[in-house]
Amino acid sequence: MEERVLKSTLPLEVKEKILKDTKLITGINTKEITKKIANSPVDLTIGEAAIKSQIQDLKQKGTTYQKLLTEYKKQQSKINDFKEKSKQCKDCQKYCPKHEKQNQEVMAKHDTCNFCHKNDKQIEQTKAKVEEIKEKIERLKKSKPGATKEIQKLVNELNKKKAQGEKLRHEAFANRVKCPTLNKLKTERKACSKCQEQEKKKYRARLENPLRQVCLVNKESNPEIYLLANEDAC
Repeated sequence: MEERVLKSTLPLEVKEKILKDTKLITGINTKEITKKIANSPVDLTIGEAAIKSQIQDLKQKGTTYQKLLTEYKKQQSKINDFKEKSKQCKDCQKYCPKHEKQNQEVMAKHDTCNFCHKNDKQIEQTKAKVEEIKEKIERLKKSKPGATKEIQKLVNELNKKKAQGEKLRHEAFANRVKCPTLNKLKTERKACSKCQEQEKKKYRARLENPLRQVCLVNKESNPEIYLLANEDAC
């Protein structure tokens, strides 16, 4: 919803009002969204009728968005309640009582694990640099539309930073997989007979594959593959 409003060509003050009305501007993100509004496109030649039409359309979408958001929060609340209840259920625990407690303690401390999080600072710096370059490109497009070489130079720099960020994220994932603390705990759980018994207690839903056969129909003129589930077709 935020993106729809920002991409519209309405006057900046109108965009701000719509975002406030749809409760997308809060005390937490006011500074960030105000900055986005200031850098968003505006059509100075837009007529009053077009403005009214866009405002009405965005307000309707905003109302729908709020309804969906409310429903999502309700569902999320139910899921969170279920998760909290499942934590108290002995049969729902993933490991034996000893390793369940140990796992909780280790994971609580793991948020600051030097091995897994050594790239965090670089990742954040790269992310900030990507956003900075994006803003430069947008400003340049508005102030100097014909500055193709300057824009291309920034685009190349942006692509390099994105690739660098992607590489750092892959390294961070690899570090987590190789984390000695987590691997030690994982090995202990695998060797624990009580953990294996606990694993058998956990409920698993078994879903049968309904696929029976694959038929190639109308092979000569317009090949289409039909996946037939549970029944034949003529």
